Amino acid sequence: MKTTKEGQIVRFHTPYPDENPEQLYLLEEVMDYEDGRPAKALILALNTGLSFPPINSVLLDDLELAEVDTSDLIGYRAAIRDDSGKKIDGRIIHVAKQKLFVELSKEKASVNTNIDVTLKDHNGEIHQGRLEVHF
Repeated sequence: MKTTKEGQIVRFHTPYPDENPEQLYLLEEVMDYEDGRPAKALILALNTGLSFPPINSVLLDDLELAEVDTSDLIGYRAAIRDDSGKKIDGRIIHVAKQKLFVELSKEKASVNTNIDVTLKDHNGEIHQGRLEVHF
């Protein structure tokens, strides 16, 4: 699938032989030029273990959307917004889709995702909603 906007998780569709073909990146910015030059993207390498991972400029056409295994989220503490808009904290016990093309969008004090999860709050109650990261 073609990358189209900031906040998508991507990978190189044809990595170099010495590159990890499973390396994931966050699409930080798309630079679409009107003068005939090919579009570029700023990408941030994910899961590098580095405190300040590099941001690189690459051709947008070299990237493709990456399907992410969301089952790794099970067991982590997280927050959701339920249907009424209330923020609920708890531990993820289930993800609606194990594989997903993840999209992230930054709000004022949170990052919204398209990942639907079920979590158990500190009272043992079960809640469903869309995963959010608050800071």
